[in-house]
Amino acid sequence: MQREFVFIGNDFAVDFVNTRISVRGERVELLNDLEDVAAWLERAGRTAALKGGIDGLADGERRAVRERIMELRDRLEGVFASVTEGGGIPGEFLDFLNERLAEASGHDRIVARGTALAVERRYSAANLHALFCEETARFIASMDPERLKACENPSCILYFYDTSRNRQRRWCSMEACGNRVKVNRHYHRRKASK
Repeated sequence: MQREFVFIGNDFAVDFVNTRISVRGERVELLNDLEDVAAWLERAGRTAALKGGIDGLADGERRAVRERIMELRDRLEGVFASVTEGGGIPGEFLDFLNERLAEASGHDRIVARGTALAVERRYSAANLHALFCEETARFIASMDPERLKACENPSCILYFYDTSRNRQRRWCSMEACGNRVKVNRHYHRRKASK
């Protein structure tokens, strides 16, 4: 089954937060199990980061790995809400992330990409949460808080990192929310003028 993930955030960490969406006003979880997480990584083009896949994990291990990943996502969503509302990154989140980073383990690997060499980071399935922690740390450390935005559609819960030159992006996507908001405004203006 093809899962309908959303990749509009312009960064791994932002797209990760966007793995919970709003459908008709209800929050819908897209990562219901570790298989969903693996499918999301595949769609994000990051399956090479997972060494050996998740099949070797017992059910309890799968739940534990997913819970660690979801705890990070939930906390990161709170950080995004704080930042987009003009606040900073809470110190408690940085403490949490630093604790998780200290526990994280992965390893670098040199791979050939055509005639060039590159370094890839790899993670065992049991340490998959480390990938999410490290990507979150990179994003938090390098982001410009003014570029992290929440979609202006009141019924949308998605975030994006505005990479436009003039920093004027307002919606998660013009096709999904931008057009919907514009059509709704046009309808109400026409209705009011009659």
